[in-house]
Amino acid sequence: MPFSRTPRVRRCVALSGLVLLSCCAITPVMAAGRHVSARHHGKPNTPRPSDRGTPSFAPAPDAPPAPSQDDGLSDAALLKGLPPAWTATILDTPPAAAEMQAGGKVAGTGSGKEAPQRASARTSLSEAQGARQAAPSADRILIPVPPHMGIAAFHSGDRFIIVVDNAEPMDTSAIRGDGIFSTLTVRTLPDATLIQVRLPDTRRLYLSQQAEGWVLGDKPPPGDDYADRRVINPRPVEDGILYPMRRPGRVLSISDPASRDRLLVGTSTMDDGGILSLREGDGYDVWPTAEGVVVAARSPDIGMRAEPEGALLSGDGKPIPDRGAAVYASDVDLKWLGLLDLPVSGLAKRYHDALLAAADSDPAHRFARRLDAAKAAFSLGSFVEARGILTVALQDDPEESALPGVGFLLAASELLCGNTQGAAGLGGPWPDGQQRATQVWRGLYLAASGGHDAEAAHLLAKDFARLRAYPGPVRDMVLPMAAEEIGRYGSQDDVVALDDLPPGPAYRLGAAFGQLRFGQRDRAYAAFRILADDRDPVVAEKASEQRISLDLADGRITPDGAVAAFGSLLPDARLAGRDAALRLLQADADLRMHRWNEALTAIDAARAGPHAASESAAAPLLFQALAGIADTGTQDIGTQGASPDSLLHDAAMLKAHRSALPPGVRKGEILVAYGKMLLALGLSDDAAQAFSDAIPMLESPDVRALAGAGLANADIDRKRPQDAMDALTATDDQGLSDDVKATRRRIAARIALATGDRAKALSVLRGDMDAASLDITARIHEGKGEWAAAAGDVRKLAEATIPQAGPLTPDQQILALRLASDASRAADRPMLDWIANRVGDRPMEGDDARMFRLLTRRTDSALADAQMPSAL
Repeated sequence: MPFSRTPRVRRCVALSGLVLLSCCAITPVMAAGRHVSARHHGKPNTPRPSDRGTPSFAPAPDAPPAPSQDDGLSDAALLKGLPPAWTATILDTPPAAAEMQAGGKVAGTGSGKEAPQRASARTSLSEAQGARQAAPSADRILIPVPPHMGIAAFHSGDRFIIVVDNAEPMDTSAIRGDGIFSTLTVRTLPDATLIQVRLPDTRRLYLSQQAEGWVLGDKPPPGDDYADRRVINPRPVEDGILYPMRRPGRVLSISDPASRDRLLVGTSTMDDGGILSLREGDGYDVWPTAEGVVVAARSPDIGMRAEPEGALLSGDGKPIPDRGAAVYASDVDLKWLGLLDLPVSGLAKRYHDALLAAADSDPAHRFARRLDAAKAAFSLGSFVEARGILTVALQDDPEESALPGVGFLLAASELLCGNTQGAAGLGGPWPDGQQRATQVWRGLYLAASGGHDAEAAHLLAKDFARLRAYPGPVRDMVLPMAAEEIGRYGSQDDVVALDDLPPGPAYRLGAAFGQLRFGQRDRAYAAFRILADDRDPVVAEKASEQRISLDLADGRITPDGAVAAFGSLLPDARLAGRDAALRLLQADADLRMHRWNEALTAIDAARAGPHAASESAAAPLLFQALAGIADTGTQDIGTQGASPDSLLHDAAMLKAHRSALPPGVRKGEILVAYGKMLLALGLSDDAAQAFSDAIPMLESPDVRALAGAGLANADIDRKRPQDAMDALTATDDQGLSDDVKATRRRIAARIALATGDRAKALSVLRGDMDAASLDITARIHEGKGEWAAAAGDVRKLAEATIPQAGPLTPDQQILALRLASDASRAADRPMLDWIANRVGDRPMEGDDARMFRLLTRRTDSALADAQMPSAL
């Protein structure tokens, strides 16, 4: 079509002339990355077909020249007045995107019309820009990139650079900022948009994707955990090194504005993060990025192409002999742990050579050579040797332990040697620049230590692909651990990481846990049944545990049967180092049957021994068992048939385990029950201590008030009435229930009685028909010699306490004798007859029986009075 200078083109040309000296040079490169552009030499630009056939982005041999993608203008028209270096060459387009482009009409095909899809994208983009134009922010700017266009972002010198893959023309008029973003410049090219921000210092910039585009800020996005952001974890594949992305964009070739290096840029249309640290390969460097992949290609053989799974880096279309220098996306893997992508034979030779070098080293280089040997042992899977070498090295040079990488290597070695406690350093803190790279090892540590399983699964799922790229001996150790943790405890998004697991029973086990977690119960059960017979004893034991647990949950076996089945697995569990986990499963089955003491025995066994269960894993079961013992013990207090020996045993069990319980409400409630037991046993000093320890842990006003009442009772027994009153006052609350208030009134009456204020005690208890209140008022009347009033209170107590039939407990016999005594002193014959009839001919023990018969016996005068007819 004829050239016409639209306002957009005029702006572009004018801008190019003004900033010619400061602009970046973007040099075109052929698809394989080998030759410089023919256009740069004044020759036609004819791409060379790749090894996979004619690329979808290249024109067919007889096709007309590819149209421009800028409002229907040709390349020739757009480049008039622009320096020839102001171009970006499209190296490759993801297959899916290329097919979409080929399947519909796009601008510049000669039709003069936009495809509906592009028109829609342009409309939504304009609306997003308009919404944001009115309120620019000093610390955040919006880059209005449609969802199907990719970007890459990286630092170069004092600049932060964003490369936008212009799959279609892009209106950049809304991209502006103030503050640190006042230096922002935008260059619109035929196939890319280049956004640059000059940074006055070393501050970090943050990228996040939103519906309207990408947001760039000098602070983390609000409401997001930026440290939890995705990163790109490269992995070696058959054709080279793949940089995985969920939805990759196109691959471009540009010239770096600062260094003038030839850069291969793999863009991403989704927030996949970037590369954590600089990696050096043969003939190329992989730069750290905030988004996408940027490779500085020093060799003309280095090329990059777009794949559906991400950007693929190769050498002249062939695999790159990497030696691990660029496969590992972080210094933690490459430098701290010394991992290299070598076969086992190469790892063994490296270890052998490193040992010889360490043995021959002079004192000045001794620690460095030993550190190399420890890293080589670690990569070979010789974790015990790595720990031993590093331990000896630090004994001779203890000051080296301050280096983060040294401490990290030692902690990782301890973890893979099975010493979870020695690996605690993996939890951090670590330098700011390494926190994201250390997350996967923190996840491995949390998985081994327990108690933070959901967090561990999430951390491992984020970098699961990174673990897959580890050397075989290390990968075979850590990847099954990660797969099982994700399967057991991961969210639905986390479990997606297990979709493409390597073959092997350990990975099938992790997948089965994932199936069980998200509803595929039958498939998981079938997998566990098969894996229960696996040759790997650890896999077989774990699968058997889970099969028995599912049988118990589904009612196929009884809790007794489950305990027996778990017991039969104990020898295998010991060999696999899982006896603690098995004991906890036994305890859970015992708890289902309310066999508290048997469960407690199993929990104690799990917490002891060389493979002791973590406190976080044992604590919930321990709480449940001790709470069951506490409830049973307090319910037995004062009941018929209660055994003091049983109460003493339960109290002793609580005392033995109270220190193992972490502070909190549940521990406080158990201590309240423990105090009640001690009070019933007459151990008032110990009871007072238990109540005092419990009160600060309690939150419910009623429970705190009852604990205060228990402490007051203990203080009364210890002859400390003022302390008892202080305990009641400290635990008082206006919102207490009526029952709790009544209980505390009775204790207040006991305190008044202990201080000699009988009138106050009677006033407090007036109208209270509770047994405890009646007992107190009766004792007050007895102390004052008011036998009729005392007998009246004791009769009410006897009516509620002494049954009309059945054997009498010792306490009931004592109460009957007490009523007979008070009625006799009050000369209340009808009361004596009532209690005699109530007891009847039921036997009483020893002297109590003789005394009761003597007090209730009718004398001759009483018989005569009873037989005399009443007056008319």
